[in-house]
Amino acid sequence: MTPDENTDATVRNPGAVPRWVALVLLAAVLVAGFMAVSFSSDAEDARAQADLLKDGVDRSSLPLDQAVALAELAHAQSAPLPASELHDHHHDHGAEHTEMSPEEQALFEEQWQTAVEAAEGHATMKQLEELGFVRSSGETDGAGEHWTNWELVDLPFDPARPSQVLVDELVFGQGPELIAFSYWVRSDGPPEGFAGDLDVWHRHRGVCFVDGMIMDENRQPEECDGDWFNGENLWMVHAWVVPGVENVYGDFHNVNPLLCERACGLED
Repeated sequence: MTPDENTDATVRNPGAVPRWVALVLLAAVLVAGFMAVSFSSDAEDARAQADLLKDGVDRSSLPLDQAVALAELAHAQSAPLPASELHDHHHDHGAEHTEMSPEEQALFEEQWQTAVEAAEGHATMKQLEELGFVRSSGETDGAGEHWTNWELVDLPFDPARPSQVLVDELVFGQGPELIAFSYWVRSDGPPEGFAGDLDVWHRHRGVCFVDGMIMDENRQPEECDGDWFNGENLWMVHAWVVPGVENVYGDFHNVNPLLCERACGLED
């Protein structure tokens, strides 16, 4: 096309939009569309969360994300529990363990070191609160307080990311601080946790939480004025990974004699 022909074409299409302008307009339309979909999805999520929290259960002391995660877990744990299974709770720490293969031993040591290093990022109450942990039990003999991140309970086992931690001030005497990890995992059977069979997982059945704090266990839902868990597929193990709080009873024992300045009722 000659310059004259190009001029004639422009004159014949005086309303023509330059291609770059059209592309900018198209991009703006697409961005607006994506934002509208995102806002709509966020609004739907907010409505779903609001509906979830309209079940009459008090979770007022919890941050919104933790209250929602706790409510979702309780709803998933609401299946009836036969009375015969309520008291099936024990810690088989006295069982004989099989010797680990060299490969298992190496993996265990790697996992344990990962947990020890992760403990540094969970050491103070400020760090725990920033990570989303909220207090979920009072003082327990030999194990301190339990603090839980309800959003992590549903996730697979990760040695660096416990869904629960143990906190106490007796060991170092400098105020509440991390003393151990407590992994609490939803699984159909004992989770594939640390390599080997030293980590003996246990369950708490018929557990009642009121405003995020455990009130009792071995209860039926009609006996609970809060969030009730049947606990059938919730597995827990304590891991004494904090340097200075090593447990002479074993790395995964439920209680630690260092924390037994009170009457402790220790297991043999």
